[in-house]
Order: sequence, then C-alpha cells, then structure tokens
Amino acid sequence: MTSRAKDGLEVTRDFDQTQLKLAQFKYQPHKDYLGHIFRWGFASKYVNRKVKVLDVGCGQEMPFARSLGGSNINSVPEMYVGVDLNKIKDPVNRKNFHVKDEFNIISDWRKLKREFGQFDVIVNFEVFEHMQMEYGRRMLKAFKRLLKPDGVLIFSMPVYSERYKMARNHINELKKEEIEDELHSAGFKIKQQYGTFGNWNDLKKVATKEEIALYKTVGGFYSNDLLGCFLSPKYPEAARNITHVCSIDKNTIEPIFIKSIIQ
Repeated sequence: MTSRAKDGLEVTRDFDQTQLKLAQFKYQPHKDYLGHIFRWGFASKYVNRKVKVLDVGCGQEMPFARSLGGSNINSVPEMYVGVDLNKIKDPVNRKNFHVKDEFNIISDWRKLKREFGQFDVIVNFEVFEHMQMEYGRRMLKAFKRLLKPDGVLIFSMPVYSERYKMARNHINELKKEEIEDELHSAGFKIKQQYGTFGNWNDLKKVATKEEIALYKTVGGFYSNDLLGCFLSPKYPEAARNITHVCSIDKNTIEPIFIKSIIQ
C-alpha cells in the first residue's frame, strides 16, 4: 500500500501502535477526536447489563470503557474485555472489567475464547488502518470466531482519499468499497453505515438545500471541526471516516463438524 502514502513516506512496518491521548482534544477538539467521542456514545447504545463486550484496540487510557455507565448507568455491560498491543498503565478497575495488554488478537484470539467465551458486542475503532492488510484480514476472521451468532460488530476506520492520501501514522487505508469487500469476505453483513466526520466540500455535494442552509446557520456558532461531523452520519459515501454496524452473515456459518476442526 506504499503507493497510497504521502510523498516521501515509506510504509514498511507490520503494525503502528499509535495511541489516542485524551489530552490532545481536551481544550482544542479536532474533528478526528470528536469522531472518537461520537463513536463511543453510539456504541454504548448496544451495551446493557446483559451483554459481554470485547473492545479490540482499547487504548492505553481505555476511553470507551471509561465512557460506559456515565450518563447512562444501564450502559455498564455484564462483562467488558479490553485488549491492546500496548502496555496499559492505568486500567479501568470495575467489577467484571478485564484487560489483556500487550496482547495480539490475531495470534491469540483462541485464548480469549477459552477464557471468556463468545461476545455479544465487539467494538474495533480505528485499528485496521494501523496494520498490514494480511493482519487486518486475519483480525476480521478472528472477530467472526469471537462473536456470538446473533452478536454485533461495530467497526470503524478512515476512508482513503486520493486528494489527501493516507495519514502519516497509517499503514493501510482503504476506499469505502474496499472496506465493504473486506467485511463481506470475512463473513460479515453490513447492517448500517454512518459517516463519522468529513470535509464540507465533499458533504455539500450530496446535502439538500435545507441541510446546507442549516449548516450555514449553525456554523455561526460551531467550529469547523464540529461541523465536519455534522452531516456525515447521513452521508457515509461522502465521509472521511465510517462506522459500520455488522452481523455475521448466516450464509457463511460453517457446519458444526467444520467449526470443530477450525477451532
């Protein structure tokens, strides 16, 4: 994927272990980081006291875990498991919250399944673009093994743009159609798609006249970073980042005797 990198940037590493730092948008929020906040709030809609949640790439500060049970106490899950390649120095200390740091989901997913079983909800925010395609595909296949047959995968990643090229800390950005193909190939059915943030020059090409007028009105108060998230949920095709809500494609579930061999 080096041809998609910015000029002069070589992408040779297998993984990029970039970490989200909450302090980066504490006082001067950027749309990339606002997108994270909106994703956490969206994903919490799928969490309640009866579900088991797996957070892959939970981050050193575990922001999604910390967001659960904030304004909605019912968003505390029956069990939460967070895994990350990095060392987590200050894990969330709650009952039935578990952390596996310095953990490679690609090679060690079977350990999770033996210890915790399958999950009702798997969240994977902004991870796929930080690994080579081979590993990303293996990760998606691991998700399918770890998700309950009626479970939900909430998966987000940036959308590659020829105009902007890949971010410097990204290894593997994909176009919207390519992301969809990878999810389908891994055995998932995309139920919903929401843009997370975008650029106004792209969004105004698909927005209605009424939406453009409203955008200009609220733009008198909101910053451009927040406005970049304003219409994106409605127009994922024009967004720079998309959140996908997926279920297991029932047509790809292997017969029991094949499953036993694979597992």
